[in-house]
Amino acid sequence: MSLKNFAVINHPVRMRIFQALHAEELSINQLSKRLADVPKPSLYRHIHQMVEAGVIEVRRTRLVNGIEERFYAAVNALIDSADIDQPGGLEQFADHVQLYGNGVVQALTRYILECGNPYDEKIAARDHIFYATEEEFVRARETIYRILKDLEQNPPSAGRQKFRMFIMGHLLCESKEGE
Repeated sequence: MSLKNFAVINHPVRMRIFQALHAEELSINQLSKRLADVPKPSLYRHIHQMVEAGVIEVRRTRLVNGIEERFYAAVNALIDSADIDQPGGLEQFADHVQLYGNGVVQALTRYILECGNPYDEKIAARDHIFYATEEEFVRARETIYRILKDLEQNPPSAGRQKFRMFIMGHLLCESKEGE
């Protein structure tokens, strides 16, 4: 993901749109139901900016009463470490992580308040702190990614529910003694 794309996505409404389109194709009408607090003209403006930047795309269209309805999806793009090394890149990346993480937390909060108890079996929210070598950490991360990638290939079917798992792992910065 380039720095110009961070500038497009690093906006609270556009981040919510990006996350909504991460795992499925939605039309403007479907998005407006999910983001009911965003006026439809504003939604159109944000969608246009995101398509122009290449962070979302039109995946398919259909005719409804002679009018073309477009279905949008997020473009999966990896973050280019060279962009992070550019002036302001690290700060924009940090903003992106914060906005994205806040969106995930807000979605979990909505689920808890609207659908259920935070201890039900449909929720995984736990902070694990552990000691590992860099190789052990990479092996754990890759194992988790592989399991989740396999699950992403499952088609919808009877008995399957749609889940989201947001994984974040990082080295903890140890504070200097006496601080």
